[in-house]
Amino acid sequence: MTTIDARSLPGGSRIAAQIVIVGTGPCGMTVARELAPTGADIVLLEGGGTRPDAVSQDTLRGDSASQSAEPLDKARQKGLGGTSRQWGGRTAPFDALDFEPRRELGASGWPLSRDDLMPYYRRAAVALDLGRFEWTAGEALPGHAAHLTGRPGADLADTGIWRFSPPVRFGDVYRRELEGLPNVRLFHHANVTRLRRTAEDGRICAVEAATGEGRHLEFCGGVVVVAAGGLETARLLLASGIGNEHDQLGRNYMIHPIAEVGLLRLRDPRSVGAAAGYVKSRDGVWVRRLLQLDERLRRREGLLNMGFATWYRDPRDPSHGDPLLSAYVLARAALIHTGGFKSAGMHRRFAQPGHTAEHTLNVLRGLPELALFGGRWARERWIGSRTLPAFARRSASGAYRIRFDAEQSPDPESRVTLAKETDAFGVPRLSVRHRVSRSDRENYHRSLVHLADAIGASGWGSYDPPDLDEVLDLPFADATHQMGLLRMGTSPARSVVDPQLRAWSSPNLFCATTGVFPTSSHAGPTLTAVALAIRLADHLRIESRRRQNASSACGAN
Repeated sequence: MTTIDARSLPGGSRIAAQIVIVGTGPCGMTVARELAPTGADIVLLEGGGTRPDAVSQDTLRGDSASQSAEPLDKARQKGLGGTSRQWGGRTAPFDALDFEPRRELGASGWPLSRDDLMPYYRRAAVALDLGRFEWTAGEALPGHAAHLTGRPGADLADTGIWRFSPPVRFGDVYRRELEGLPNVRLFHHANVTRLRRTAEDGRICAVEAATGEGRHLEFCGGVVVVAAGGLETARLLLASGIGNEHDQLGRNYMIHPIAEVGLLRLRDPRSVGAAAGYVKSRDGVWVRRLLQLDERLRRREGLLNMGFATWYRDPRDPSHGDPLLSAYVLARAALIHTGGFKSAGMHRRFAQPGHTAEHTLNVLRGLPELALFGGRWARERWIGSRTLPAFARRSASGAYRIRFDAEQSPDPESRVTLAKETDAFGVPRLSVRHRVSRSDRENYHRSLVHLADAIGASGWGSYDPPDLDEVLDLPFADATHQMGLLRMGTSPARSVVDPQLRAWSSPNLFCATTGVFPTSSHAGPTLTAVALAIRLADHLRIESRRRQNASSACGAN
């Protein structure tokens, strides 16, 4: 792979390739590495540099109103590897039910099944370095109880796990893999501003880009893949006047609402096992235990999908007296203010933790314990090829909160549009109108009540869920998972791309992004997005072979 700084090219340069890929995050880099062995002439376009920089990052900001609700530039990264640079690595495949039409989602379903995607899930797991394709504790954790609760009730699924990627940084790992291939060219600081199409058949005839020096460039390819993330892909298509023929582009914006709520009291504090933190699987991968409500209950009650985990007490309340929790709060606040680390979405609550004196006193009282923890943390977090995913804390009393990651139903009025404000390259910024509806929040509350009943029936302990008013008031805002904005479907009247991720209005334009998800499940989207990117690459490979065969047949005649 040849790496080229687009700022070094003369203005007006026009670069041709067979395949032009916009974006170098998990989806864009996956399509490139899957197609590179075919020998196809591939151009990869990255709007940022080989490392993030302030000028490039500023283009990710929303308009003023949107920024006040959720700073979009803090939730994403512009630079080689995209947002994989700040990805935590947590993965799980979507459930079979997630792909089906359901009344609680307005009958929205996927145009493919989990079985259809399963071969690509397995290949995506390899790409993400997830080890064995094992998603239950019984398979992955010898020596640990298969059932977390010991005696699960019929409504509780308690054998699941999340698996964690090291995590893979796509700009570093797969750039090295592609280095020796002459048919791949990477242009960085090539900020794509517009797609241009022909009037005759709607094909994309040029990908227009600009550099920081004011030079304008054009890239053209027989196939164009936009893999710039859900928000940026929607923004580029909106700015180009492409893909919104039926007013579907930018609608149905979904995130994963996340909160830590209620009080879980375990009958035996030792029974928490591996549920209070992270443990290594039999093949050396970090995993964490996952609780869900049984699929039969969710079908019967029309419940949205939610993943549950045991979580430590609220660290912001210094009355816990725990030096580790107080140190965690002070460290998070410092990191947010000095480097913007995880300062968007739910993480913003640590920016102003309060009670600094009380937290500091907790830390001083627990310095010996902190010293021991610091050594373990440094060893597991920074040394070795696999990163300890995050901070976790056991409770000696057996008291925890429940963290949930929730599915959001697609809502056409939860959407993004173009604002009047523009970035440094003249591209309109996004105006975001995202909401989590009252009906979704009521659905989450019903699930939490069912969870409490199921935990009680299991004999594991008791759970006091939050009341409905608390769930109605929870602040759900997090732009890291950007789904639904370019949803795939079988009809152009209700979707933006077809089941092969081809834009309905442009026969050579494909979108590889979490934005194509019709529904969101509870699981983080990266594993599913990479699986879809591999599936797209296979489709493009087959299409290319068919064109070559057709051309050969014509030549023979």
